[in-house]
Amino acid sequence: MPLAAWLDRVLYRHPFEGGSARRYALAERPAFGDLDDRLLDELPALATARRLLDLGFGPGTFASRALARHPQLDVIAIDPSRDFARPHPGLSVIRATGEALPIGSGSIDVAICLSSIRHVRDRAATLRELRRVIRIGGTLVIAELDPAASPARIAAHADRLGAGDAVVGAALLRRAFGPLVVRTAPTWETIRDLALAAGWQLRARRDDPVQPVYVMELQ
Repeated sequence: MPLAAWLDRVLYRHPFEGGSARRYALAERPAFGDLDDRLLDELPALATARRLLDLGFGPGTFASRALARHPQLDVIAIDPSRDFARPHPGLSVIRATGEALPIGSGSIDVAICLSSIRHVRDRAATLRELRRVIRIGGTLVIAELDPAASPARIAAHADRLGAGDAVVGAALLRRAFGPLVVRTAPTWETIRDLALAAGWQLRARRDDPVQPVYVMELQ
């Protein structure tokens, strides 16, 4: 098995818990900068949507910004982590896995997996569950780290990790981010093929202009 695939399977297909959850919230999630706003700018469907699912919502950054922009939304925030699945103002928080979503079939208008599809144990099963809960004509957005990203886009994120060295080990995080985090992420083609097998259709794919992230819209 190639090293990148081995690292992906061994290191990343599990929830953030304990110290890793604290590190992600404090040092890693803020490094995405204004990516949340760009994703929201490119999601006009949220203006008329009723229910948004944020799967793997972590510290709640995207879900909270989506609710602030679209206060009519019922935002369902799901994460398997004990540390993240805690009450957040305005969000309907559920602790659950992507492979077994406790949501009614066809009840979601828009769903997003923001740097989270790589962390589920069974990506194919999760994509099938998302196909079940998202209504026909609804939208799934997958934004994931891109192993083919340019060094400049990787640096745009890595340079912000643990900004100001406020987090112990921030310098090591910055050095390891490219080779051990970005380069070991699943390619967009891999996720696309799993999505197609789960019944999705690819509507669009783009690279984020700043962050080392690809964005896929599926319907």
